[in-house]
Amino acid sequence: MKSLILSFCLLLNGLFSFAQHNQLNITDEKIVKSFVCYQSLDSLWWRWTTHEGLKTFFGSDNKVDFHIGGAYEIHFLTDKPYGSRGTEGCMLLSFLPKRMLSFTWIAPPSMPELRSKAHKTWVVVELTPVSANETTITLTHLGWPEDTTWKKAYNYFNGAWNYVVSNLKKYDRELPSAKHKIVQGLGGVFFKSSNPKELKKWYEKHLGITTDQYGAGFEWRLLDHPEKKGFTQWSPFNEKTSYFLPSTKEFMINYRVDNLVGLVEQLKKDSVTICDSMEVYDYGKFIHIMDLEGNKIELWEPLQSFDELKKPE
Repeated sequence: MKSLILSFCLLLNGLFSFAQHNQLNITDEKIVKSFVCYQSLDSLWWRWTTHEGLKTFFGSDNKVDFHIGGAYEIHFLTDKPYGSRGTEGCMLLSFLPKRMLSFTWIAPPSMPELRSKAHKTWVVVELTPVSANETTITLTHLGWPEDTTWKKAYNYFNGAWNYVVSNLKKYDRELPSAKHKIVQGLGGVFFKSSNPKELKKWYEKHLGITTDQYGAGFEWRLLDHPEKKGFTQWSPFNEKTSYFLPSTKEFMINYRVDNLVGLVEQLKKDSVTICDSMEVYDYGKFIHIMDLEGNKIELWEPLQSFDELKKPE
């Protein structure tokens, strides 16, 4: 957080110095668009920072050289000569990987009297992950001079950014509904045993399953994000455990889900039996429900990647 604050301070100091050099008085006025995207942080960072990613929602083409001082140009009118296509001459001011980026911005081609001025406004985009596939984005457009001729550009972009947000949100994942519960796969298989310790030894000896005090974790990679790992937990419990109650069955299945809060709201509307309240740990959100045959189900929304997960104490 300190590095983020320092980055902003250096950014603002440099831009205000530039404005003062050009004898402009910069106001505190700013355009702020804060919204939630039901997309992963990795996916959204790719969309904002790469040539191909930007083309999915922001302009028809672009010129991006993603390093401090590199080009950050969005081209909307590709049939026009260079200089009249969009934000030619804009550049990347700062970034913190998968947290924020900032870039200069100019008036649209329809306002040549403002594009001819040396001054550029600037935009800061902040990304905050909420869950594996939910990210809050705050876009702040600032650096507006007192000169009233800039007011029409302010009004223009106050509306134009809504269009950009709408394009970006077209890639949101579907939210929970009666037909779509967002179960991503098996998170774990838990079952009762008369002697869990000896049973784990048997599986290790005869089937080569390496176990610890919790059982075994089978590692795999996410289909949509192969750079990310996940795992499925295999755990025998003492036959006298109360963890499976109120179910009388010998097993319980854990399902990995997305947007557990939204899913629980839908399950309540569907009159599904909710066994307890949602609990949140370093490694995810959990809640338990019952199916129509009396099987207890554990729902888990992971909050961190496989490599960062911590086992419960």
